[in-house]
Amino acid sequence: MKNYETVFILNPVLSEDQAKDTVEKFVKILTKAKAEVINVEKWGLKKMAYPIQNKSTGFYNLIEFTTASSDLINTLETEYRRDESVMRFLTVALDKHAVVYNERRRKGEFNRNKKQTTRKEEVAA
Repeated sequence: MKNYETVFILNPVLSEDQAKDTVEKFVKILTKAKAEVINVEKWGLKKMAYPIQNKSTGFYNLIEFTTASSDLINTLETEYRRDESVMRFLTVALDKHAVVYNERRRKGEFNRNKKQTTRKEEVAA
C-alpha cells in the first residue's frame, strides 16, 4: 500500500457548510474505493500567492490516505476537475521520510507556539 496526500483549494465564495460537504464528498470517493483515509485537515481560508480565477483567497484542505490502487488517483483527480468549486489540486505519493514527518506533525512536535512558550519560561526562570 502506498501513502498519498492531496491538497486542494476550494473557491472562497462557498459557505463553510458547502466547503465541508465538498471535502466529505472527496473523502467518500476515497473510502468507496477502499482507500484508508489517515488524516483530513481543513487549513481554512488563506491568501494565495497569486490570483486564481480572479480570486486571491481560497479554502485549503489536505487529505492523507493509503491505497493499493494507482487507478484511484486518476479517479480522484478526474473528480477534482469535474467539481467547479475546486480551483487547484495536487496529489503526491509520499516516501517513508514524508510519512514519518506527517506522523510527527500530527502529534504536534513542530508546533511553533509550544516552542515560544518554553523560551519565555526559560527567560523568566
